[in-house]
Amino acid sequence: MKQFKLIITLMTLCLAVAGTLSSCSNKDDEPSLPAAKQIAGTYVGDITCSVLNTELKYENLSVKLKATDDATIVVTIPSFGGNGHNTLSSFDIAAVEVSGNDGIYKIATTKFSGTNDAGQAYSGTLQGDMAEGILTLEFVLHIGAMPMPMTCKFISTGK
Repeated sequence: MKQFKLIITLMTLCLAVAGTLSSCSNKDDEPSLPAAKQIAGTYVGDITCSVLNTELKYENLSVKLKATDDATIVVTIPSFGGNGHNTLSSFDIAAVEVSGNDGIYKIATTKFSGTNDAGQAYSGTLQGDMAEGILTLEFVLHIGAMPMPMTCKFISTGK
């Protein structure tokens, strides 16, 4: 009889431990990082830009996303372009709102403007998303007195 009580006690103890361990692995109990912090990082990819009927591709560039709070990032567009006066200096797009969870994030349409380090005035809009680890940013860019905008797309398959 003592052995039977011992076996029952051990089985009860095992069930209690198993129940505790399984509840620790429950994803619903884990705190998730806010959207901006989930996507923050440096992404390497290509930028393709179209101006009128001309398409230009700039490969292996790094775009940085820096979380400034739970739902806002700064997007740093790297320097790209041709040689000399045709090169666009890097610039930041601040106060970009991010929403989403579980690997699917939306980067809200954001208007931006400023003057970069080379003294070039710029303005435009940015929007994008991230799904399944692929970051896509689309931006329309007006540079200085250039009469037509550049329509650009950045795609990165990971950090």
